[in-house]
Amino acid sequence: MKGGKAPNVTAWLYGVLIGSGLIAFPIVLAFCYVVHLAVPGLPFYVWAALTPLIYLIAKWTFNFAALGLIRASLRPVNEGYYDMDPSNPNVGNWMLNASLTSMGRYLVGFLPLGQPGLASHVLRIIGARMGRNAIASSIIDPPLVEMGDGSVAGGGSIISGHALDGKKIYVGRVKIGRNVLIGGNTIVLPGVEIGDGAVIAAMSLIPKKTKIPPRTVWMGIPARQVGYVDEEGNIIIERKEGEGGVSGHI
Repeated sequence: MKGGKAPNVTAWLYGVLIGSGLIAFPIVLAFCYVVHLAVPGLPFYVWAALTPLIYLIAKWTFNFAALGLIRASLRPVNEGYYDMDPSNPNVGNWMLNASLTSMGRYLVGFLPLGQPGLASHVLRIIGARMGRNAIASSIIDPPLVEMGDGSVAGGGSIISGHALDGKKIYVGRVKIGRNVLIGGNTIVLPGVEIGDGAVIAAMSLIPKKTKIPPRTVWMGIPARQVGYVDEEGNIIIERKEGEGGVSGHI
């Protein structure tokens, strides 16, 4: 991305918060007014009892308004290495997107009735391309991540669309195919492509720009291929020096 002006991240964040409040306030006020018209003269203790309901209406109206504004505010970011200079439009856009999506995850994850069961839907709203029944524990930079149908990233795993290298930042898309299994506490760095049906063992590190073929098994820090998945769904671990293989059904 050449030319252009880097966004003012602070101004955008305040704008989203204020805009969400301006959207939510009249809706909550309208609800209270309808209750007042339907049952005029409600005593104070009834209004006090309604406070939790009013709070939930306010919370979720604000949250969904914020998610909509966040989605509308996301900026395009080109893949590549950049000096960590906020005045660079590409870096500035990445910082804006990262700040907005982090705020969106925080708002929806804030109790009561927070994130459980909503994570995939929220990730879609804030830019991730999530396939049917795709589940991820933690996605950083959702606009740079796509997961195919049926893929799962276990608890504690992190999928990131950026990596810092000294004073530089690398920004890259992460493409995860269909029916991929990523074990818990695994880190997937930017530029990674994982083919359909691949299996990544828990507590592994997938270095940036790694290309993982379909139906292969990877593990380690950094991860390397240690086997494959056969046509019956068995994991075949390849041993060195003629030690044979060990299989297990997944």
